[in-house]
Amino acid sequence: MKKVDYLIIQSTESGEGIPVTKEDIIDLHTTDKKLGGYGFNRPGIDYLIQPDGSMKTLVSEDNPTTVDLWGISEGKKGVLGICKHIAYVGGRTEKEVKPKDSRTTAQIKSLEAIVKFYVLKFPKIQVLGLDEAPAMKGKENPAFSVSIWLEEIGVPEINIFKKIKKE
Repeated sequence: MKKVDYLIIQSTESGEGIPVTKEDIIDLHTTDKKLGGYGFNRPGIDYLIQPDGSMKTLVSEDNPTTVDLWGISEGKKGVLGICKHIAYVGGRTEKEVKPKDSRTTAQIKSLEAIVKFYVLKFPKIQVLGLDEAPAMKGKENPAFSVSIWLEEIGVPEINIFKKIKKE
């Protein structure tokens, strides 16, 4: 088992109430850029949280603490190490005009359970929103302040990502 350094929370940036499946994410992430996809060799999300709170695993694994080489971040300005990515379906207004915290109560409960599992399993893990990674400045994803939410649910300060200060 490898240790996990970062747990990154994001949204699918899809409209509120619009269904998104595991297959939709895999297709978007692995389709060539010329065809409108991201051109990745695998999905950039490990877990997808549906509106009903159910969790779909997008990257096959033996257990939730296994990380393949794709999960290693190589120098994203302050986020260097082994990362797991969790996305909730939503994150935009219904017509996808602007960011919106569209998490359902069930999604919030699932996210909390996953975060607390990882904090227990990896006591030094740093949890952050995608927009808190310095390389993603201005992204507005996951459409809520992850650090404030983490404080509200009682995650220890040591596990809440702190932006790297410029020297």
